[in-house]
Amino acid sequence: MTYKLSMICSEQDNGAYFAMCPEIKGCFTQGDTYEEAVTGLKDLVEATIKEEILQGEIPDVLMSKSKIFREFEISV
Repeated sequence: MTYKLSMICSEQDNGAYFAMCPEIKGCFTQGDTYEEAVTGLKDLVEATIKEEILQGEIPDVLMSKSKIFREFEISV
């Protein structure tokens, strides 16, 4: 089964990259490059979902049929 999830990835002051999946609590990682952070996050999300399914728990976010993600800007 294929799931569409979102990812937030940002470059840190030390040059490393931080990536997280906001739909799955506690799923975040970092890497020395953008690609390393993205790959690490995908692997972590996949392992987390597989483990939850094996335990008979399906994350609520995966049961939702549709999601809307939008970007927005604010000025302060």
